[in-house]
Amino acid sequence: MIEKLEVSASAPLDEDQKTRVPLPRGGMPATGTADPEVLALLDQLDAASDEHAARKRPANTTRAYAADWRAWEAFASASGFPAWAVRRGTLRAFVTQCWADGDAPTTIDRRLAGIAVTLRTTYRRDVNPGDTADARELLKDLIREAAENREPVRGRGEAAPLLLPDLRRVCAACGDRVAGIRDRAVVLMAFAVAGRRSELAGLNDGDVVDEGDNGLLVDIRVSKTKRRTVAVPYGSNPATCPVRAWRAWQQAKRNAGVVDGGPAFLRIDRHGRVLGALSGQAVGSILTRAGERAGLDVRLTGHSGRAGLATEARRAGKDRKAISNTTGHVDGSAALERYFRTTDQWTESDNALIGIGL
Repeated sequence: MIEKLEVSASAPLDEDQKTRVPLPRGGMPATGTADPEVLALLDQLDAASDEHAARKRPANTTRAYAADWRAWEAFASASGFPAWAVRRGTLRAFVTQCWADGDAPTTIDRRLAGIAVTLRTTYRRDVNPGDTADARELLKDLIREAAENREPVRGRGEAAPLLLPDLRRVCAACGDRVAGIRDRAVVLMAFAVAGRRSELAGLNDGDVVDEGDNGLLVDIRVSKTKRRTVAVPYGSNPATCPVRAWRAWQQAKRNAGVVDGGPAFLRIDRHGRVLGALSGQAVGSILTRAGERAGLDVRLTGHSGRAGLATEARRAGKDRKAISNTTGHVDGSAALERYFRTTDQWTESDNALIGIGL
């Protein structure tokens, strides 16, 4: 449901103005001939909608965009042009400078998005999409040249997938204390719903519906992309069953005196006391510590469960549409391909040469 947007301005609109924008007789006006009062109202609606969208944006995205704009302002000031001068040449120069400073490609790419969003929402200026595309093409060229020159890869790279053998080790190492019960539930939920860390942090008890013999229906309302509902069945191995892990965590919360209906996953202090809601960053830390506790060779992050589910489902021959329904990607998404990691280069599913009659 779309929430009502409240329009605020120096001269408040009455209720009739808020709900009725009259069009002139004969249809749409010619360009530039619209009533100034109507244009003023539309400007106010634009501003209100921008504020509404900003409030709905995840906090970590808001912080990142703010940092991106500060970096752009500093670059513009040092280069001698105003911050609003976002053009093909200035963006390319910014990409070149960021690259020279050693920034990771993903950071530079996000900064281009942050600049465009801030300029549009705060300063009411649109960036030409072609100019941003040209800057991104330059970034691709820089990445290609770095690879040709055998330069070290920048940034952390793609998240290590949490594959089934490691998932079993992680669950076994969680233990049976309340923190371990929670960690096991977090890890298995992250895998089962291909969840981002922010999606798990945004879950409430009411978003997870116990369907009895079938399993769980998980309604992921807080998402970077679109809302989705994932059906989570019982696992064949009780030690890695997300349904059993969820129920065990719910019972642990009740034993600690937590009333049902609040955040799905909660903080636990060193004394075992169950506290308030987890942040997205805390969910990522739980996954990282769980991998370290299990002695894994890879570092788990907030995207590891997501990448692991996609990879294991593909290896098991699951339909791409079924996988995308779980991850939240649109059918045929090119972005989904990045989650399909090569698991074993000597198996037929991951080696194009095996089984072709060579």
